[in-house]
Amino acid sequence: MRFVDLFAGLGGFHLALSRLGHECVFASEIKPKLQKLYKLNYPDVPILGDITQIRVEDIPEHEILCGGFPCQPFSFSGKKQGFDDELGRGNLFDEICRVLHHHHPKYIFLENVSALPGHDGGRTWSVIQQKLDALGYDIDGRVFSPHEFGIPQHRPRFYIVGMLRDELGFSGMRKFHFPQPDESLISDVRTIVDVTDNDAVQPVRRGLHPVFDAWQEFVYNVTKRDGYMPSHCIFTMEFGADYEFEDTPPAFQPIERLRGHRGAYGKLLEGDTMEELVADLPFYMRKTKYAETYPEFKKVLIRQNREMYQRHKDWIDPWLQKIRPYPRTQRMLEWSTNQDWDFRHHVIQLRPSGIRIRSLNYIPTITLCTTATPILPWVPFPPGGALDKKGHPYTPEDFRWGRYISHNEAARIQSMQELSYKGLSRVQKFKALGNAVNVDVVEMIAKRLIK
Repeated sequence: MRFVDLFAGLGGFHLALSRLGHECVFASEIKPKLQKLYKLNYPDVPILGDITQIRVEDIPEHEILCGGFPCQPFSFSGKKQGFDDELGRGNLFDEICRVLHHHHPKYIFLENVSALPGHDGGRTWSVIQQKLDALGYDIDGRVFSPHEFGIPQHRPRFYIVGMLRDELGFSGMRKFHFPQPDESLISDVRTIVDVTDNDAVQPVRRGLHPVFDAWQEFVYNVTKRDGYMPSHCIFTMEFGADYEFEDTPPAFQPIERLRGHRGAYGKLLEGDTMEELVADLPFYMRKTKYAETYPEFKKVLIRQNREMYQRHKDWIDPWLQKIRPYPRTQRMLEWSTNQDWDFRHHVIQLRPSGIRIRSLNYIPTITLCTTATPILPWVPFPPGGALDKKGHPYTPEDFRWGRYISHNEAARIQSMQELSYKGLSRVQKFKALGNAVNVDVVEMIAKRLIK
């Protein structure tokens, strides 16, 4: 069957449907570099730019419409403005409806962020259903993550599929069933890692080495005494603190109540103004968002960290001097695995909320933010050597804490390893892959949908 690939990006829908024998007859992608790359990878497919500037009459007839329409208006990481997105991206769903209204393809296959069905209390998803129903489509939607099918990436996405009703009002959607996740499949990042890869690989910068060294020491000390590593976030700024927070956030307490307590890292709260006192609180306590009370889950975290400090005060106090010089995001840790306590046996990710440690069966989402690219501390120095941006050879010391996943590995995670990425920088490759659909997941769904 013929299909069109809207909001095409790298062409994930194209790859999946082509594997099943379908033919792409048209694509649309607004970003010039991705347009150029699409032409390189799919030279026989006409591709145009901004969908809002394309006449529906210029789009060839087709039986399948695919599109990963912009997700930022509905994303947890964005402003979640939905159809009211200030940049107009929420209205791009109407462009899909415009094409459907003119061409009436038999099948539709769309993808978006997992937050979409719950956005605005479910009203956004309800509007989408109503609009597609008015166009004659029966639809269904479900959230899947590649790891549910043995693909080593935790990336939940919302997949919407539909069929056009015939003149009798029948579409065949009643016979459609989404694939079922297979709990027996265990995803493992090692299946996509090439330890010999030296193509623009990026080692963990040396400035992070002492940070990871310090946290490794922390984990060893905690587990040696307690026998386990707690799963709650480690807030080092609570070590030594005793300011009150249970009933009223400290920023809303009287000066007399706050003064004399200890703030971040046990610093005595002194001064004649609230500004002076609040400045020495942990950064998350300086905000005035919570005027009445502090969220209970944050209270629990503070209690847990203070209790941990009391159990380990003898060695934590001198240890803090190693971690305090670093940015605050590197002074927080989330241990999200119950396996052994060696950092090098896990996956590391630097996040705004701190350093996160994951098991080898958990690769975080390939995001648009390259600073959050997963780190593989167990990958050795590339046997073939590797060069930095200036063409100088890296040394084994550069790779002492491993490296970030390569763009080749990110492409394998998204099942897009056969594509050329010529003309894209490393950052652009990760952004494009972070925006892409997972080809294997799309293929599994399409195989059940399109008959």
